[in-house]
Amino acid sequence: MKDNISFKMPDGLVIRGTLMGNIESPNLIVMLHSGGYDRREKGVKEINSNQKEYYNAKGNYEYLSSYLQKDAAILLIDQRNHGRSGKNIDEEKMALAIKEVANLSDYDIKLLNRCLKEKDDAMLDYLVTKLNKSNLGNLLKKPIVKDMSFLEMADDLAEVLYLIKREYNYSNIHLVGTCMGGLVSTLYVFNHPNSVNSLTLFSPLYTLDSAFLHPDNEFAIHKHEVVMAGGQYKMGNAVEGLHTLAEIENLRKDFYKQLLQINIPIFCIQGLEDKLVLAKHQNALFASLKEYHDTHNLSKVYYAEISPGVHCLYDVLHPSLQVASEFIYSNLDTGLKRN
Repeated sequence: MKDNISFKMPDGLVIRGTLMGNIESPNLIVMLHSGGYDRREKGVKEINSNQKEYYNAKGNYEYLSSYLQKDAAILLIDQRNHGRSGKNIDEEKMALAIKEVANLSDYDIKLLNRCLKEKDDAMLDYLVTKLNKSNLGNLLKKPIVKDMSFLEMADDLAEVLYLIKREYNYSNIHLVGTCMGGLVSTLYVFNHPNSVNSLTLFSPLYTLDSAFLHPDNEFAIHKHEVVMAGGQYKMGNAVEGLHTLAEIENLRKDFYKQLLQINIPIFCIQGLEDKLVLAKHQNALFASLKEYHDTHNLSKVYYAEISPGVHCLYDVLHPSLQVASEFIYSNLDTGLKRN
């Protein structure tokens, strides 16, 4: 296992992750987490007095990896602004904010911004001490970040796959995505239709209208109100703003047409009590997708609903992940057989 493997993006931001399993296998399974979490995909059940209670100790992706790691290489990554990956900072706004609290040169400001994008916490602490600017501490701990862009994260995935395939001979790529990660992995497939062998989804953020633009559930309504008022809605490190909504509005014009044309095996598991991605919308979407693929002789689409099944299926961990692992394994192109 290679923990803390890192990839530098064209804009200087560093994506970090874990490469595990059978690294020499021709199969690579990449798992993309949901918004606000990290590569372990560990759902928060309750928060009391700053103490988080999780649905499971390891996390969905660590469990899922345990079923597949003998037969494939597995890459778990923290998407930008999440986990140990770099902060998706707004460099111009950060420069102005730094100048307001500390009289620093442009060089020092650029250095601080670079450390944030690389999430080099040790260097940030050193610089704050060296510059004798303790009042920078709060700003650097909670920097000004840009609105999330799912297209930008899909470009990150493309760069990560390009970089890792330069070092390893992975010829079969399988994507797994939860919520936001499901949308990001699908956007990657749109632009690289012949480079992915299967797509596995948990509560994917496909219902763009109800979750973003024309919300019809309590969670989405509150989020939409905050963003439409010009603010940023933050759920952990997931930050949505007006630019996010504009991107979604543009994506929705062709999203479902492009989704119909994906010609790889797709498996989606949806929770019936999901408060963000409503099951009634997901069900209708996948019913249309399955019918189109069947009538046009395209690859199979599988859809399952789990009860009770909260968002991202944290409360029905083991059964759903075992079924998902069997679907992924059935699409590995190695000739390997399970014992």
